[in-house]
Amino acid sequence: MSGPRGAARWLLALVLGQASLWVAAPARACGVSASGVASCSLAEHAEEVRPHWASGVSGLYTSTRLRFDGSLDADQTRYAALAALAYLPTAALVLQAGVGVALGGSLTLPDGKHEFSPGPTGSLGVDWRAWDDGRFFLLLSAVLSASFAHTELPGAAQASYSALDLRIGGQFGIDVAGVLRPYAVARAFGGPVFWQYQGEDVSGTDAHHYQLGAGLGVRLSRHLNAFVEGIPLGEQALSLGVGLAF
Repeated sequence: MSGPRGAARWLLALVLGQASLWVAAPARACGVSASGVASCSLAEHAEEVRPHWASGVSGLYTSTRLRFDGSLDADQTRYAALAALAYLPTAALVLQAGVGVALGGSLTLPDGKHEFSPGPTGSLGVDWRAWDDGRFFLLLSAVLSASFAHTELPGAAQASYSALDLRIGGQFGIDVAGVLRPYAVARAFGGPVFWQYQGEDVSGTDAHHYQLGAGLGVRLSRHLNAFVEGIPLGEQALSLGVGLAF
């Protein structure tokens, strides 16, 4: 099963740290002195009531082209689901870790379609809200990820597959009525892929080291948010997810 329609069946989502920044927590008083004057500053109050943690689930479908040793090219599709936990040490900084599973996909070469088995995947990331004036925002991010699986071609033995990836990107968008956040996204990335092809160890990398696309964040409630993102240029991708801040 391949394509965005197949991806939608497999994918449920973890919101990255940015979703947690869209949530407003219920107000809690800093404390009031006997004279009726607040015992903390407005900045201290905002720090107390903002969310400090976020969690969620996310799903991802990608389609790209890999280039291996010896001018060996392969068209790759993959599906993955990820769960993550994020910590917000400040209102502008998000630290996150995720674990999940790559659910399937394939590598297509002249000798046929090498199907992926399910395998583990994980990530570590940081988001920084570089600018937010209440209407426009700029979010910068860096994510290091790794995935492991096997491929199988009918009539051939299984082959191990592993990939490492570091991607750095930015999202620039606008807040619409405190509910919708459409944004444009650009990312650059790179990392090695290690595989066994016809009994030989080969290494490669993505033919496209960038992503250009757009997304939409939606505030569903005081604590709950969702997003969908489509990438038509570079490494093509479709992702969607939900997240909870607390």
